[in-house]
Amino acid sequence: MTDSIRPRLAVALSSLVLAAGGVVIAAPAAHADGVDCANNIASADPSRSSVDLNVFCGLGELPGVGTKVCNIGLTQVSKVSAGRADGACSQASQT
Repeated sequence: MTDSIRPRLAVALSSLVLAAGGVVIAAPAAHADGVDCANNIASADPSRSSVDLNVFCGLGELPGVGTKVCNIGLTQVSKVSAGRADGACSQASQT
């Protein structure tokens, strides 16, 4: 009797693992956040300080004026180009 349950159990567990793996793979693409914003900027210039990027990109996640604060902080304080700051801050606001 145990011979028939083992293959069924293996199939059930395999299906569960495959379904869970699909959810995990799809999840990061579902939204962006402050970390993605900071990584976007840091990828262009790895020598940049991550502290100010994390702060301004984190502020970019706030509803309302977050994107504007992020933009001003990145361009004026961190000296990031306007185009890169726009893209990064819009990533941060997509939570």
